[in-house]
This record gives sequence, C-alpha cells and structure tokens, in this order.
Amino acid sequence: MQHIEPVIFEPPNPHKKITPQSRSLISRLIILISCVFLIVIIWFLFTTKSIHLIVEPGNAIITIQTPFKLALADRYLLRKNSYNIEISAEGYHVLKDVLTVEDKQNQEFSYKLDPLPGHLQVNATNVNEAKVFLDGIEQGLVPMKVNDIEAGTHQLGIVAERYFPYEQTIEIKGKGITQDLNIELIPAWAEVKFASTPETADILINDEKLSSTPSTLELLQGKYSIRIKKSGFKDWQNTIDVIASEPLAFTDIKLKPADATLFIESDPNGANVTIDGDYAGKTPLEVAITPGKKSSVRLYKQGFVSKTNNVNVAAGQSERLNIKMSTELVEVMFNLQPTDAKLYIDNKIVQLSGTTLALSTTQHTISVSKEGYVDYKTTITPIEGVPQQVNVTLKSLKQQKMENIKQLIKTSAGQELKLFNPYKFTMGASRREPGRRANEMIQTVELKRPFYLSINEITNNEFSLFKASHSSGSLQGHSMNNGTQPVANISWEEAALYCNWLSQKESFQPFYIIKNNKVSGFNARADGYRLPTEAEWEWAARSVNESDSLKFPWGDKMPPPKKSGNYADMNASGFLGKTINNYNDGFAVSAPVGSFAPNHNGLYDMGGNVAEWVHDYYSVQASNNRIAVDPLGPVKGEFHVVRGASWAHGTITELRLSYRDYTDKPREDVGFRIARYLD
Repeated sequence: MQHIEPVIFEPPNPHKKITPQSRSLISRLIILISCVFLIVIIWFLFTTKSIHLIVEPGNAIITIQTPFKLALADRYLLRKNSYNIEISAEGYHVLKDVLTVEDKQNQEFSYKLDPLPGHLQVNATNVNEAKVFLDGIEQGLVPMKVNDIEAGTHQLGIVAERYFPYEQTIEIKGKGITQDLNIELIPAWAEVKFASTPETADILINDEKLSSTPSTLELLQGKYSIRIKKSGFKDWQNTIDVIASEPLAFTDIKLKPADATLFIESDPNGANVTIDGDYAGKTPLEVAITPGKKSSVRLYKQGFVSKTNNVNVAAGQSERLNIKMSTELVEVMFNLQPTDAKLYIDNKIVQLSGTTLALSTTQHTISVSKEGYVDYKTTITPIEGVPQQVNVTLKSLKQQKMENIKQLIKTSAGQELKLFNPYKFTMGASRREPGRRANEMIQTVELKRPFYLSINEITNNEFSLFKASHSSGSLQGHSMNNGTQPVANISWEEAALYCNWLSQKESFQPFYIIKNNKVSGFNARADGYRLPTEAEWEWAARSVNESDSLKFPWGDKMPPPKKSGNYADMNASGFLGKTINNYNDGFAVSAPVGSFAPNHNGLYDMGGNVAEWVHDYYSVQASNNRIAVDPLGPVKGEFHVVRGASWAHGTITELRLSYRDYTDKPREDVGFRIARYLD
C-alpha cells in the first residue's frame, strides 16, 4: 500500500514576499479560470436560441424567471425549455404565461396587455332626473359616475321626461382613467302663450282642458287642436304645429258673444241634427244659432221618422227643444220554404199571419229554422220606398251533408278518387250485338250507394309501397315494370290485400275479411278501400245517362279513332296473334297511366292499358226482370271477374265495354283500380 504523507496547511502571510514562481502560478490560474468562463459563455451562446418578444405597450416590464438568459433590447437568448414569464405595465392587467422555447432559432412571441377598466363621470347641465344607459343597461340618474367600464367602444344613452333622448358612441380609454362627459339635453317642448278677451276662458288642448287664459303652457313637439271656450261666447279654434324650443304666442284672442243658444234633446238619443241644412251633431246637443232669425232644425235617425221644427231665439237667450221621434215602419215580404219553418226576428219568434211584416228601418237579424234542416241566418235593413222581399229555402241536413262531401279525395299512397252518385242503368248487351258473348246477359241495376273510384289504375310505384318485391315483368324486351305503368301479374287476392293495407294506413275499417292470411269474405258496411263491383265498373265505363250507354270507350263504331287508348296495335304485331289494322297507339305493352284522354266520367284507361280485377266472383245467370240493387256478386266462386280491354286485346268482342272475362290466375295484362263507399 502506498503511504500518503499529510500536508500541513499554512495560511498565507501578507508580509511574505511573492516569489516569481508564485506570481507565474497565479497568472496561469487566472488564465485557466478565464478560459473556463469563456468556454461556458461560448457553450451558453451556442446552446441558446434567439427569442424575439413583441409586447404591447412597448414600455411594459418583462420578467422571465431564470438566471440563465441574456437580454438584447427586445431579444433574449434562452436555452430550450419552458419559462414562467410575467409582463406588467401601469394601467394594464398583469399578464402571466409560460414561454416555451423550442429547438430552433429566431422564435417570435407576441403579447398584448389588456387595459384596466375605465370610469365615466356623466353630468347633465340642465337636468337632474335623467336616466343613464350604457349599452342598453340602466345605470342610474345624473350626475353619476359609472365605474369599471371595459376599454373600447360603448353606446351611451340619456333619457329624461320631456327632453329628446341623447345617444352617443363613446370610446372608453380604460387604464383606470376617469373620463368626464358633460351634456345638455335638448327640450322636446316649446312654450305657448294664450291670452284672450275676456279672460278666464277655458283652454282645451285636443278637447282636454289644461288651463284658463291667460296661461303659458309647455307643449311637447307635435300637432294640436286648440279650443278657447267660455260660456256665452263662441268658441275660438285653431290647429297648431309645435316645434321644440320655438315659442308660440296667441295673445290677441277676442271671443265673440254667442248670438243665441239652442239645447236639443230627442227620444231616442243619438239623432242627427241639421240646422238650416248644415250638420250640427247628435243629440243631446248644445249649439249657437243666429239670434232673431227663424232656423229650421231637422232630426233624423235610422229606423225613425225624421222631424223638422222651426225655432227663433232672441240674442243672448237660450231655448230647449225636446223632440220625440216615432218609429219608421216598412212592409217586408217573407217567402219561407218549407212554409211551416219558424221565423225569428232579432231573436224573437214571429208568427206570420200572411206574407208580410212591418219592420222598422233599422238592421234586423233574421233566423229561420226547422227540425231536420240547416238553420238560416241573415241581416236586413228595410229602406223606405224600396220594396224588400226575404226568400229563404232551408237545406235539409242530408242536402248539406252531400254539399260538404269532397268530390275528390287522395289516398296516403297518392291515388286520386272521384265521387260518383250513380243511378239505375242496364248492364250487358243485346244478343244481336256483333261480338257479344253468352255471359253478357242484360240486367237492370240500381246503384243507390254513392262511391269513390280511383281516376287511374294502380301503378307499380304505388303497389311497391305495399309489396316492394313485386315485378310486373316484361315481354319481348318490353318492360311492364316502370314506376308509372299499371301494376300487372298480380292475383285478385293480392289486389284485395292491397286495399286492406291502404285502409289500415288511413284508419278505415278493412273491407275484406282475412283468415289465415287469406280473404275469406267481406264486410259490405265497412268504409275501407276495396275493388269496384262489376256493376260500378260498368256504370262508370258505359253509362252516359239513365237511358244511354256506350258500346266502345270511344263511341259505337269500329275501328277506334287515333289515340283512343292502348290496345293491341301495330307495335305488338310481332308477338300478339290479333291486332287492330292500321292502329298505332305508340306502346307495344302497357303505357304510363293517364297517357290517353279520360272518358266521359273523367276516368283514365277504362278501355285499354290493362284489364282490371273487380270485386265479384264470376257467374253466368239468366236474364230476369228483377232489379238488382247495389249487387256485390256471388258469395262464393272459383274465378273472379275481369273487366275492360287491355293492351293485348284487338278484336271487336274484347274491345266492347260489355265484354266480361274471368280468371283465377295473375296475368301480364291484368291490373286493378280501387273504390270506396261514401258512407
């Protein structure tokens, strides 16, 4: 082990002489320390980043809490790190933040100090009760000091009664500074002097007594009706425009003595009065008239006989005229249907002994009523010399109900249905009619129940709301599945289920009875949607009136005129066996519904496009003389009836409106339309 000798420390002796060797050692030590310090400085300069601080206001004091920083004007040298910084200036809020120095040069930071709130001393030199508003908020009454207002733009308002409002946009400097604002409100009135001869006359402003002459009134700016009034004198009247701060004076008002006074009363009150042809007012009335002169006073009021009196009043005298007016009666003729209806005049029942009543020439309320009928009410004002007759024909409740019924309705799926009020007609065709089939027996039918029938056949779009997966298919490359084409390739049961679905959507009672997802019957009293009956379909397609009906949709002769409908035409000759010679409707298969003109009842495609399922089971019954009332067809059956020609039909048999077909399967040329009973 190495032996270490202890060194004994000897304090320096100030009197000891420094040897050259010692001086050389000290010099080397100073140089060493300087080098180390220089190295530290160089290291600091090389590891710091230049930071530019932009501060507003420029005289703010910046304190960065670190000893290791170098300040050069508005730039600092700082090493990468986060530092607490504090910036302060007189009149501003102190700002404290964290300064994060990143590893890059020439970083720039901007700070703006928020000034302290300011104060505003508001004085009004000519008002003590003015309200001060700052930014729409009431502050108090002048004179006052509004404290702690944020620096910036503010809206000042001062409001005082009888002065124009004062508004000003002010700029608050903030920084704790108190700003003075001295204002003078502008009066909104002017002084108006009144003096009259004689004095103590009433001063009425807009018919309100305010004072007596002589007086000086302060009136707000505006237009006024002035009346100076004193008993025994004629009124002095004027209309003046008062402009604020512009005084007016009416000091030379000379009241003229009233010549004579007439007090006019009537029974009843409110009679109109004219004196010598000039309108004077309504009774009771006090009016001045020319003394010593005969004046004609006429009173008239609606419902009463006018009266005229002559008066002559001496100067300075007064006279009272009290006139009782008699009721003016006029004969009014009444013609009531039904004749036993009850008549009320001014809410009182009246018994007609004949056909006329004497009524006063005032307005009267006329009411006519009878059980089972709609009440009638009106007002009349009989006029003397003008004949007047009141003709009233009461509507029955049933008639009113019919009038209020909508002629067109629209379903939630978008179909429009039209209301029909059918009548007795004849179904079928004569045996001698060319093309007639054996199942077209003649039958008299009476349809008593009004019904709605859809204007168009149900489209693919409308049916897809019920069954989105359905396709009407295509033929020879021609689609029948476009949205506006009529739905096809559906069974009768699908059509009936669609009707029930639509009824349920609209909260109607379903027409068809469903058991185990199958139609098992129907409820004839239900108000829901259904398929039209065969009788309804034929009536809507054929019947023109109670004696005339159509053979074809276009008339009585073949061939169909141009654009009569969508039938088996030249476009379908490549895939249909029988087509109409030289007929071209523009469509090989079904057409968009409503592509052709409607029939006489406003219904589209009752012939052509697709044939249509109807409600009835198919049957063949012999003709009989009994009238069928609202027939619904057999209760049971194997097939359902199909009515109307389609785009696939082109023979005289099929094109006739009496043609009856039947099937139990879907067909590419069979669709349907919907119906509903009114009741």
